[in-house]
Amino acid sequence: MTAIGRRYNASFQQTMLRIKDPKVSVPFYERHFGMKLVHRYDFPQWKFSLYFLERPRDAAAAALPSPGTKASEAYLWSMTGTTLELTHNHGSEEDDSFSVWSGNCGSDLPAESPLFRAGVVRGFGHIAFNVEDVYAMSAALEAAGVAFQKRPDEGRMKGLAFCLDPDGYWIELVKREEGSQPRAWPAASRAASLHDAEP
Repeated sequence: MTAIGRRYNASFQQTMLRIKDPKVSVPFYERHFGMKLVHRYDFPQWKFSLYFLERPRDAAAAALPSPGTKASEAYLWSMTGTTLELTHNHGSEEDDSFSVWSGNCGSDLPAESPLFRAGVVRGFGHIAFNVEDVYAMSAALEAAGVAFQKRPDEGRMKGLAFCLDPDGYWIELVKREEGSQPRAWPAASRAASLHDAEP
């Protein structure tokens, strides 16, 4: 029996995280992880905005359409890669009491754990990036002021790390297999043609 998703050509397109301040979170992912804002939607009537980022291969990055255009919207919904969607509820950036739940705190942990939190159980865990050198990237991120939940040689599992984004979401750093290369997106040429079609 053929899986329903295969019959309808389903592909994994996005993961959504709620954020406090896009002026902090968007540059964080761009500066530290090479992601690029490919499109945004603003819904002032409902008081929220959506920011879609991807990690394009270097050859494709320069050809991406400007965010917020019809061309970037067409690119977003036809791309072959995966995006990180950041959802911002307007006004949260000015609310000192606002915070999101990273999913990694819960009552299913021992009470003495610093991650113990009564009333909820753990859910969402993390997003992850493959990198060539976990140790070197961790050192560079920490030198740039990025906080860490787990450094590569801490804990039981050595060689992988978890840093924290501005909202406290965990980002895992995993070593890419030796000799392998990031996939070259065929979207590069399509992005160039969409860029030409910008209004």
